[in-house]
Amino acid sequence: MKNTNRTHAVAETRERRGVTLVELIVAMTILTIGLLGIVGVSGSIARGLGEARSDNLAAIYAESRFEKLAGTACSSFTLGTPTTEAMRGITEVYTITDAGNNTRSIVDVVTWKTRRGTRTSTFTTLLPCRPGA
Repeated sequence: MKNTNRTHAVAETRERRGVTLVELIVAMTILTIGLLGIVGVSGSIARGLGEARSDNLAAIYAESRFEKLAGTACSSFTLGTPTTEAMRGITEVYTITDAGNNTRSIVDVVTWKTRRGTRTSTFTTLLPCRPGA
């Protein structure tokens, strides 16, 4: 009869399912490391998005400058003289030169500050002068 009880006890032990404390600690450690990695990456993504916003704003300022100048008569441009304008922490220095063939070349240097320091981008376009403008 003793043999039957032992067989019955071994069968009960085998039927138990679950995780041990060691397995649980290992799983929690892996999960924690993964979550910390996600938090670290999300911080760098947020910084990157902030810098991209500043870059985009600088490009919008240059595009806006080009559009304003496109609506101005070519005869009213002062050629070769840099013009500086600053607004909302962004500084623009644009220069208009004669590009020949009845066109004007506009170079707009946009400077702004970021957390890492000062950034500068240069934008260039050609503006056709319409006859009589």
